[in-house]
Amino acid sequence: MNYAYVQNGRVMEVIVPMLDDDGNVIPIEQRFTSEFVAALVECSETVHAGMVYDGTSFSEYVPPAPSPAEILAANTATRDALLAQAAIAIAPLQDAVDLDEATAAETALLKLWKQYRVAVNRIDLTQASPAWPAAPSA
Repeated sequence: MNYAYVQNGRVMEVIVPMLDDDGNVIPIEQRFTSEFVAALVECSETVHAGMVYDGTSFSEYVPPAPSPAEILAANTATRDALLAQAAIAIAPLQDAVDLDEATAAETALLKLWKQYRVAVNRIDLTQASPAWPAAPSA
C-alpha cells in the first residue's frame, strides 16, 4: 500500500512500502512519527507528487490560465528579446549599406531582418499564443 503526504491539497510525496530483511512489509507506523503518519492518505500506485487531493480523490494538477496581464508581460518580454536579436543582426548590415560596402547578399539580408523586425512589432501582445515570425537565416 502506498501513502501520499498531502499538504494544502497537493501531494508532496508518495511513500512506498519498504521491506525488512525477510521480505515483510515494514508497517508505516514503524517508519515515521505518528504526527507524520496521521497526515498520510492511502493511495494507489498511480498517484504521484504534484497531484491534487480534494479529500476523497486524486487528480492531475491543472494550472490556472494566465491572466491578461501575465500574457501581456510574457509576450512583451519575448518581443523585446526578439527585437534585441534583430538589432544585433541589423546593425553591421546597416553599417555596410551606409558605407556603400554591402554585398548584394548583405543588402538582401538587411531587408529580411527589417521585415522581420516590423513583423515582430505587429504581433498582438494580448494573444495567449501569438504566432511569432521566424528570424531570417544568415
